Amino acid sequence: MTVNAAWAAGEEHEAGRLAVGHRADFTVFADSTLTTPAVELPDLPVLLTVVDGRPTHRDASL
Repeated sequence: MTVNAAWAAGEEHEAGRLAVGHRADFTVFADSTLTTPAVELPDLPVLLTVVDGRPTHRDASL
C-alpha cells in the first residue's frame, strides 16, 4: 500500500511505508518495473514477496 492509499484508508500509522512498526508488504522483481515495457510486466520474474513482514515467496536465486 502506498503512503496516499494508507492515508485514505486511515491506516497511515501502520501501513504505507517501510518503517519500524508498519506492516511490511512488498514485492521484489527481477528488473525495474519503471523501465520494463508495460507489455512485459506480466512476465517479469518475482524474486521475493513479503506480506505482513513475512516472506511468502522467495526465489531460489536469493
